[in-house]
Amino acid sequence: MPAGNGGLSPRLRKVLEDMAERIIPSGGPDYPGARDVHLADQVIEMIQSFPGAMRGFRAALMLWELSPLFLSFQFRTFSRLSPEGQNHYLESWEKSRFFFRRAALTGLKGLFMVRFYGDARVHEKIGYRESCLQPLEQVVPPWSPEEEGR
Repeated sequence: MPAGNGGLSPRLRKVLEDMAERIIPSGGPDYPGARDVHLADQVIEMIQSFPGAMRGFRAALMLWELSPLFLSFQFRTFSRLSPEGQNHYLESWEKSRFFFRRAALTGLKGLFMVRFYGDARVHEKIGYRESCLQPLEQVVPPWSPEEEGR
């Protein structure tokens, strides 16, 4: 695997980047998007933090890449579809009557969202401040101390 791709081939790297860009588009009114925060790099970093997970992740990306050939009878892989075609294909998974397809896409979205909403640039855009959280020792329990002894 080439250095700088996080253990992914250029083809699988493109699949990951394309999927992230389709789910969290860049360059629009909702800036930042996937490309703006280097979401693919962040997801790769997270996956690499789990021993052995990269192998399964590569297999999952390859399944996503090849699935249009087998599941929608298109003559292109996911990364060779147009952006509109990729959107349409992902929407078909989202609306599928098959639980596995809907669950796989939901899991992928969750993976992207965890890293995306953890980025400081996104915090700034949505007005989130880490200082708004109280340290655990300052949290007041929802019950009164008098009821504790009962």
